[in-house]
Amino acid sequence: VSRRVDGALLLELFTRDGVGTLITSEPFEGLRAATIEDVGGILELIAPLEAEGILVRRSRERLEMEIDRFSVVERDGMIVACAALYPFPEGRGAELACLAVHPDYQRVGRGDALLRHVERRAAALGITRLFVLTTRTAHWFRERGFEPAAPRELSIRRRELYNYQRNSKVFVKRIAPRQAGLITTPSGSGASTA
Repeated sequence: VSRRVDGALLLELFTRDGVGTLITSEPFEGLRAATIEDVGGILELIAPLEAEGILVRRSRERLEMEIDRFSVVERDGMIVACAALYPFPEGRGAELACLAVHPDYQRVGRGDALLRHVERRAAALGITRLFVLTTRTAHWFRERGFEPAAPRELSIRRRELYNYQRNSKVFVKRIAPRQAGLITTPSGSGASTA
């Protein structure tokens, strides 16, 4: 513990991240599929965003029913980020939804890691188009290869649920499907081992 950091001992003892070196036999942070035990942590993470109207409200019951669609980043027992993948029943598309990162843990790549994880999951399912609806973070998705799209490009079922009052912008990203350990190139000119 550094003597040059004011309050270092208190920070080390009473904060999640401390200021010293961590020695542990357990993973301190990891990205994984969500489980039913994560529902409370996800709700705690997304509640402020729901209150601001950034995310659509989800009840505990809905989240419990859809937990298999979620991935989380857990840090020392706390859910610090989450995202969900909702495949469309028709076509080869899916929606990336509920991407959230705790304010104390932003700007260090957790959102990017979740996006890559969801893209890999989608590719493994044979999905070729990943959609996102956003009211505030269009620039973030554009910087990561998403292109503007119209609500009519969503699946029929998702279009029926589209809330025009929220004025969400629709973006789409084409992804290469992954089948039997191979990733096909977007041009279809070949494949490489994944």
